[in-house]
Order: sequence, then C-alpha cells, then structure tokens
Amino acid sequence: MGELRMSTLIDTFGRVHRDIRVSLTDRCNLRCTYCMPHDFAAWMPTEDLLSTDELMTILEVGIEAGIDEVRLTGGEPLLRPDIVEIVARINSLPNPPKLSLTTNGIRLAALAQPLKDAGLERVNISLDTLSAERFKAMTFRDRFDDVLKGIKSARDADLTPIKINTVLMPGVNDDEAVGLLKWAL
Repeated sequence: MGELRMSTLIDTFGRVHRDIRVSLTDRCNLRCTYCMPHDFAAWMPTEDLLSTDELMTILEVGIEAGIDEVRLTGGEPLLRPDIVEIVARINSLPNPPKLSLTTNGIRLAALAQPLKDAGLERVNISLDTLSAERFKAMTFRDRFDDVLKGIKSARDADLTPIKINTVLMPGVNDDEAVGLLKWAL
C-alpha cells in the first residue's frame, strides 16, 4: 500500500481548520431541560460508540492533516471509564495537540488530577446557576455541590484556564447572568 499524503483541512469558504471536537459518548448524568427532551427514549448502544483505538486512528489522521487542538465532549465525557487512558494516549501521539475537555463537572473532583497527569490542559465546565435549588430544578439531579467541588479540583490541578459554560434561559436563570459572570471572574 502506498503512503497516504495528508493535506491541510480547508472548508469550502477557504477556512483552515486546526481543531476538532470529539464526542466520546451520548450519555449524561444530568437531565438538563434545554438539552434532553422529556420524551427521551434511549442511549446509543455502547458498541456504536467509538472505541479508544478507533478514536486514536481518527486523531492520528487529523494531526497529520494539521489538527493541533482536540476538544473532548459528550454527552458527559467523564462517564467514559477509559477517559484517563484516552487523554494519556492522545498526549502520547507524535506532536500531541492541545487538549481540553467539556464537562458538567460532577465527576471532576475525583478525575481532575489524574486527567492533568495524563496530559489534559484545561476544562470547560457547565454551570447554569449559583443556586442549588435551581440547579436541581434545571437538571433533575441534586448534584450542585459536586459541580462546585469539581471546579475547585480543576483549579487545584491547574487545569487552566477554566472556562464556565452557561446557558441563560428567559424566566429560568437569566436573572443570574451578572452574578454568574462576577462569580466566574
């Protein structure tokens, strides 16, 4: 078989793409009202998700084509039992990309330092309210304190800069916009 020659990833508008978002799972441990429909039926079968080896093959090709930043997303990527292995394997690639992860933060307290040690550089953490009661109403889970612990653990592990993702909804949490901004700064 001949050698595969990669070219830069350029879209139809002439833009060069140097980053890729990889959804590691469709599963999530929250039921946010803006994300998960009330009539949700079922998750994808696990065997339909990318295996770690399949993911690595895709990323190797992408890096050869000029990708220099990988963003791991989901669902909730920290639900992947092999998340630390995935991060370590990405970080061990030739010319490893910048590596970030978007999470709801619930499992981050336990995983922040192992992820940092494996090569994760930074995190984006979803936080839509500063009220535990409102968090429970919006997510159908009583896990507000776990998210705050996850944010603290990310800071302690130096997964920085930490970016806070907030979805503001009229009449639900839009009254917290200024408070969330001040808190995040």
